[in-house]
Amino acid sequence: MDAPVTRNADHVEHRQRLRTRFLKSTGDGMPDYELLEMVLFAAIPRGDVKPLAKRLLKRFGSFTDTIASPPDILLEVEGNFWCLSLPR
Repeated sequence: MDAPVTRNADHVEHRQRLRTRFLKSTGDGMPDYELLEMVLFAAIPRGDVKPLAKRLLKRFGSFTDTIASPPDILLEVEGNFWCLSLPR
């Protein structure tokens, strides 16, 4: 079974490093899983989202295909997608 989203201080520094790299490169040359991690930061404010990003890419194949997937299909991927199931 895949590891759940974990929460600790190391991930705060990881998030800041990714943001800094993104701002310097505008994402050019960053792997899809890191771009997806940055999107997941908004939905999951704390914790390591890399395992979830990699599971999503394994299921959908690319950053673009993951982002374009409907929420009900995204919910099928094991992980912390509670934010997608909240009433809008």
